[in-house]
Amino acid sequence: RVQSMIYRRAGISLHDGKQAMVYSRLSRRLRDTGYQSFRDYLGWLESAEVPEWQEFVNALTTNLTSFFRESHHFDVFSEILKSNGATTPIRVWCSAASTGEEPYSIAITVLESLGSETAVSITASDVDSKVLAAAQKGMYRLDGVKGVDPKRMQRFFFRGKGANEGWIR
Repeated sequence: RVQSMIYRRAGISLHDGKQAMVYSRLSRRLRDTGYQSFRDYLGWLESAEVPEWQEFVNALTTNLTSFFRESHHFDVFSEILKSNGATTPIRVWCSAASTGEEPYSIAITVLESLGSETAVSITASDVDSKVLAAAQKGMYRLDGVKGVDPKRMQRFFFRGKGANEGWIR
């Protein structure tokens, strides 16, 4: 039932091996909403268009992200940008933006490839509303950006000081 609901709602295809993960994550939703059984909780969702639907999606979403994840994709993107030049505004959609590392990596790639005079628009979306809120803040733990070249770190990131020590933006 959960497989069918999450697929219809968000296009997420859960295979049978995810039963333990689904149980664990939805158990929290039951506690938070006061439902005593999965049957009652799922029935409530199916009976109305309630804000809980977004929490249901958020609970079942797995977010794997990092700056320049699968770096060869950014190398190819850079070559395409350079070969086409910056004659027209560039529009990019990052459809699974998670907490923002990928769209920020796209922005850095455009700047490195074409310079700061290029008109670029990046749309970042995700089915999980909580990760998008984190992406919009653009704040990351410093220890979470391992693998980012030190020159990129210096050029594109601000290091936190004082209360923000250990964070970058």
